[in-house]
Amino acid sequence: MTSRHDPGDRWTEHYRGYRLRTNPDGDVWWQAYQGTDRLYLEPAPEDLVESLLELKRLGGRIRITEGADVLTRAENDDEYETYWIGSFDLDGELVPPEDPEFSVPVQPDGLEPGDFWPSVYDGAKYSFGAGVERIWWDNPQTHKRHPVQESLSQELVTTLSRYKPQGGSLRVTPWNDVLTLVDLDKLPSQTREEFDSLPRVVKNLIALRRDRGGVQKLPIYAGQVNETPFSIDDPPSLTDPFENESDGVDSWLDSLGETSQTEVDNHTVDNTDTDQEGESSQDVDIPDDDPIDW
Repeated sequence: MTSRHDPGDRWTEHYRGYRLRTNPDGDVWWQAYQGTDRLYLEPAPEDLVESLLELKRLGGRIRITEGADVLTRAENDDEYETYWIGSFDLDGELVPPEDPEFSVPVQPDGLEPGDFWPSVYDGAKYSFGAGVERIWWDNPQTHKRHPVQESLSQELVTTLSRYKPQGGSLRVTPWNDVLTLVDLDKLPSQTREEFDSLPRVVKNLIALRRDRGGVQKLPIYAGQVNETPFSIDDPPSLTDPFENESDGVDSWLDSLGETSQTEVDNHTVDNTDTDQEGESSQDVDIPDDDPIDW
């Protein structure tokens, strides 16, 4: 398939993806959270690294989207811009240089929804609300939520709702696997035995997430997405046209349900079962379960 981009083209879509790093020697590695431990990708994609070095002679960080687009950010006139480097089917092994025999596969196979994820936990990060009725991408600069246009399969929705009924975050890998972090009490009773069978590197990475990022959760495989890459819409704005205007204000007000008697002095209502701080009831309890910068 012919790409719509050439290496070095500006990237105008959202910046996200599985995180890797490179250097001028052609090494490509995944780096552990807030640390210096590295897992080297073997085999390394020589052509991709060459394209990156033409733009950034010292190498640097890249991200691989759920659509297999490879992106990087580089300084341009005192501002950082995002560039397309190429397409890459990420695969192979992640190898600890001091003990290569403990390498882990980039793409584990033979997994069922709910199984522990036996590799590094990474991918394009998205969030979802209760019941997976809404999916969005959080812009790290503006902190605004951009709705995702695509929908998930019912099987995937069922799995995410089972393990994360209040919503949370998920990761989509470049090969379309969906991963998420869950509480221990959401997992079946044989969890301890399954954890013991995980690769040594993966168990130590889970411990690092807890110790360095405060993440008290475990990574599982949730399923696959059928349609990638994800497209996002602009976030809602207070200056948008009123979405229910065509149906009439009276109709929209009727949809709010019953009203409560208010106190004239302070405009409070008799009913104490109200949303805290005026937040949407859908958003109050969505956990921040996956800090992006741990």
